[in-house]
This record gives sequence, C-alpha cells and structure tokens, in this order.
Amino acid sequence: MSKSKSPLFSVRDFFTRFPDDDACLNHIMEVRFGMKHPCRKCLNVATFHRLSKVRAFACSHCGDHVHPTAGTVFEDTRTPLQSWFYAIYLLVTTRHGVSGKELQRQLGVTYKTAYRMGMKIRELIGSLQDFDMLQGHVEMDEAYVLSSRHTRSRRGW
Repeated sequence: MSKSKSPLFSVRDFFTRFPDDDACLNHIMEVRFGMKHPCRKCLNVATFHRLSKVRAFACSHCGDHVHPTAGTVFEDTRTPLQSWFYAIYLLVTTRHGVSGKELQRQLGVTYKTAYRMGMKIRELIGSLQDFDMLQGHVEMDEAYVLSSRHTRSRRGW
C-alpha cells in the first residue's frame, strides 16, 4: 500500500504566499492585468503602483486608477481578501468539500458570510467553460453509478 503524498501547496505555503490583503490584491492585479500594461486612458505602457487607501492601482504616467477586483466576486466585499483566498484554498484542496459551518469556524466570520462565500466560490467553479470533466487519468473512490436505461420501477424504488 502506498503512502499518501503531501499536498503540493500546503497551508504553510498558502500563508507564506498570501500573508495579508496586499499580497492577495497584488496577485489579482498580476493575474488580471499585469503590473506593467497599456493604460486604458493614456495608452502608454506603464507601471502601476498600489494606492494606499483603496483597492486600486494608479498609472505611473497619467494617474488613472485600475481596480483589479472590479467585476469579480471580490468587488465591494468587506470581507478581507485573505479570507476569500483561504476559503477558495479550502474548497479546492479539501477532499470531501467544506460546509458553511466549517468555513465559519476556519475564517472567523458569521455563518451568513461563510455560506455566501462558499456558494459564490462553488458557483464560479461550476461555471468554468473550459473544464472538461473526466478526461485524462481519472481516479475514483467507491461509488454507485446508475445509467439512464435503469428506471426506478425496475429497481423497486
């Protein structure tokens, strides 16, 4: 029997990579736009610098603001970005899923907030257009699969 491998991205690795909200915001900016890209206002390829009071970056040429969380689940949230990132980490790495109560305990937020975060994240995961289910190497635990040709009346249900 083989021993289970340690996860590729442990909790310690998570908190090293995302120690605070600024690291999370920088990651969102880097993934969505890049720290150096053409400004939508002045059209110069510019470096963008973090503003201190808001979740935004400013163009080094003209000062136009870019809000990396706009149009995402993080837009207008009062919950810290690190909590969102950790909730995503838990939902992606946990084998049997994470309940709203478990998110509440892990994140230190109200049940209503934890439930909403979990539902939003699950909705995003489920809406991925590029995800092709069951391709390549697939491993499954024990499961009961019922095909469409079996009906309830034939099984006695």
